[in-house]
Amino acid sequence: MDKAGFWNIIDKSRHAAGGDPERQLDTLGELLAEMSPEEIVSFDRHLSAYHARAYHWDLWGAAYIIGGGCSDDGFLDFRGWLISRGEKVYEAAMSNADSLAAVVEDHDGECQIEGYQYIAWQVWEEKTGKSYDDFPEHDLPKGGEIEGSPWEEEDLDARFPALTRRFG
Repeated sequence: MDKAGFWNIIDKSRHAAGGDPERQLDTLGELLAEMSPEEIVSFDRHLSAYHARAYHWDLWGAAYIIGGGCSDDGFLDFRGWLISRGEKVYEAAMSNADSLAAVVEDHDGECQIEGYQYIAWQVWEEKTGKSYDDFPEHDLPKGGEIEGSPWEEEDLDARFPALTRRFG
């Protein structure tokens, strides 16, 4: 699976779910179940790479403003939500996290959806009958050091004015 194939599956699942992130996760699982185990692993590699790339202070600041706070576990789920919105939203947020002020919808809630980081191996387990311990390893980063410049809560208004106006 290439990058375009990965984003195509994300887009298909989002459109089929009417944009609802919780329903999208179920739909994504159904789409992955139609794939071979190797394709599911490839999907997971892309997902893991995008998830790790989004481990950035600016995105954590955005998640903090949108949700009125954001723990480290919440930030894991936020990054899954961000990927679920598709390549255009993801790349725009990577360039400018404040751009999320224009795309967060009411049903997104705090923009934290647990499960995106697990969906591929869960479907793979069901498809192969093997356990998570047998899921093929990959050498992608898992979010070691957070990228970017750290922030303090009192700096968020100036750093993310559009998000602050909308959610602050």
